[in-house]
Amino acid sequence: MSTYVVFTPDDQYDRDHASDGESRYGAYLRRNLASFLDIDDWPTGDPLEFAAAAWRVAQSPVMSPAYVTAHPRVLSTSVGWDFEHCLAITVEVASGVPREVARGLRGSWTGWREGDPWFDEEANDRPVASSVLKFRVPMPEDGLPEPAYRAASEPDTEVAKEAVEIVCGRLNAALGGAFSRFDRKEVA
Repeated sequence: MSTYVVFTPDDQYDRDHASDGESRYGAYLRRNLASFLDIDDWPTGDPLEFAAAAWRVAQSPVMSPAYVTAHPRVLSTSVGWDFEHCLAITVEVASGVPREVARGLRGSWTGWREGDPWFDEEANDRPVASSVLKFRVPMPEDGLPEPAYRAASEPDTEVAKEAVEIVCGRLNAALGGAFSRFDRKEVA
């Protein structure tokens, strides 16, 4: 069974639009060194913290366009920690209004509009009903690369890219089935 692709790094765009001639993402890593510092202001040696920082830098609003492309229904992603220092990535997705709610609506309602990303109606001349599904996907430390740095505590671009690639793979494995249903219009 293949994994439906929801998230993918765009290495071609990264190379083609690199201000340093190597990697656009690498340039953003250098601009966001503080994202990789631990509580004592040292470069983190924790693979989870490194992966979380690499993911945040790879996303909008830090990078626009983002290094990681997402399915148009993806509205946002964020990293979160619990009290046990477990990492999860939260993905917010444009979704149809649940049937039990939609049945109670009277009149002509509008909702999400297809785009990249999807958007909801901004005009206030008619009612709008749109819902957002939130998925929180745990990110275990197993298999994540060990943090690596270059001079001046600069995160190694290739190691950061590897961490992002692993996060993409885990998110695709967890969410791919739902997104394949979105695209088949089985879930509106």
